[in-house]
Amino acid sequence: MKSDWSINNKRIAKNTLYMYFRMAVILVITLYTARIIFNALGVKDYGIYNVVGSIIILFSFINSGLSNATKRYITAEIASGDDESRRIIFNSAIIAHIFISIIIFVIAETVGLWMVNEFLNLPEERMFAANIAFQLSVATAIVNIMQSPFISAILAYEKMSIYAYLTIVDVTCKLLIAFLIQVMSGDKLIFYSTFIFLIGVINVIVYKLYCNHCFPMCRWLLVREKHILKKMFNYTSWSLIGQGAAVLSNQGVNFILNLFCGVVVNAAMGISNQITKVVNDFVINFQYAFNPQITKLYVSDNIEDLKKLVWRSSRYSSFLVLLFLLPVCFEAADFLLLWLGDYPEYSVEFCVLTMICVYLEAITAPLWMVLCSDTNIKVYQLTVSTIFLLNVFLSWIFMVLGQPPFTVMAVRIFVDVVLILTRLLFVKNKIEGFCVWGWIKDVFGNSVLIIIVPLLCTFVLSDLHYPNTIVRFLIIGLISMLITLFSIIVIGLTKNEKAFLIKNAKEKLRLI
Repeated sequence: MKSDWSINNKRIAKNTLYMYFRMAVILVITLYTARIIFNALGVKDYGIYNVVGSIIILFSFINSGLSNATKRYITAEIASGDDESRRIIFNSAIIAHIFISIIIFVIAETVGLWMVNEFLNLPEERMFAANIAFQLSVATAIVNIMQSPFISAILAYEKMSIYAYLTIVDVTCKLLIAFLIQVMSGDKLIFYSTFIFLIGVINVIVYKLYCNHCFPMCRWLLVREKHILKKMFNYTSWSLIGQGAAVLSNQGVNFILNLFCGVVVNAAMGISNQITKVVNDFVINFQYAFNPQITKLYVSDNIEDLKKLVWRSSRYSSFLVLLFLLPVCFEAADFLLLWLGDYPEYSVEFCVLTMICVYLEAITAPLWMVLCSDTNIKVYQLTVSTIFLLNVFLSWIFMVLGQPPFTVMAVRIFVDVVLILTRLLFVKNKIEGFCVWGWIKDVFGNSVLIIIVPLLCTFVLSDLHYPNTIVRFLIIGLISMLITLFSIIVIGLTKNEKAFLIKNAKEKLRLI
């Protein structure tokens, strides 16, 4: 068992490197693309695209539940099944996604269309463009749904290099679209929505061709085993409750902001989401590398290795967010000024508070991955769904009371803390010998110790005089990240992890 664990660690490390390479490229391209799109569309159209897209995301939670079921069953079947059973599982997932696509299309063309034209606070002169953008967003969502099983197969087989290359091509195409939108005449919101849809179509074709060629399980098979579809939809139905509550929590707050504050605040939240999404993607890329391992260890009942992996992945996820926490919190205003020039009011507050949410959600991800590796998720999903809905209810109350728009993010932080405690208790009941207090001390408590010195240093640096905004941003950002990295190595790593780091550093130096 120990040798298998060593092999798994190497695989995780290798896959993590691929995902970080992907993220490094995507980071630069995405931020630059967002700036171009924001300037090309303008504040109003950018806000419209975000809020209209929120409707599709709200309905697409149905696919999120099925996507989780697909990942879980494909990964588990790779660990314990044969070629034939894997092929049956995959094609059952394809049929299920076709069914879900039809449901989402019907809901979007009825409830969604009503929301765009009657419910949302949109400028009257932009209603036609908003409707066209909505229809194209619906089509894009359907295409992305059909892409989901193929991505699940790639991740389950841990082919992170292929996933990295394909997603880099995807964001590169979006960058080209951003340049094209700048020079085109006509309605840029409609053009942008059209091109995003076309990229989605190309993506699903490429993913399908690759998976059909490399994975025998992905080749078409007429599935007659209805009991498998029944199991997948049973898992999906409970997963849907949790996913639906999570989407309603996030997008519902977006709608509340739109109703009380208008599209300019939606644009501010959209900008903050672009920045924090980059940091969140760094963490998610790391978590993609160990997510299949968690499911495989759980299915094979390898409890000891599972506890080690959950513990380590929570700690390492916290380290990744801490590297970016201070630069974002202290330099959000300077970065927005350099990135966008003029930016909507409340963008800085949204960035800082959303960054704290990213940290809390990152450290809890390994916990829900364990819980979702089991097929019995009914009680867990009902519990977290109830907690998620507090986000919308409390946000609405604070908006009615006339509090600032960014108060909704303070509510989300509170809800995230409650979710962490809840998931810890569920994991304790699921994994024998899991220590809740030990996890809190090693993950959250360790983070507090790590951040103290970098925080004090960044305070001092922020009070100094700098010749211009660029110099200030670079000095404070880089130095705070370096001090945080040093603090992580000294305080955050265990003796064995430090020894492993030193050993590998020496080996790399010898090669040089």
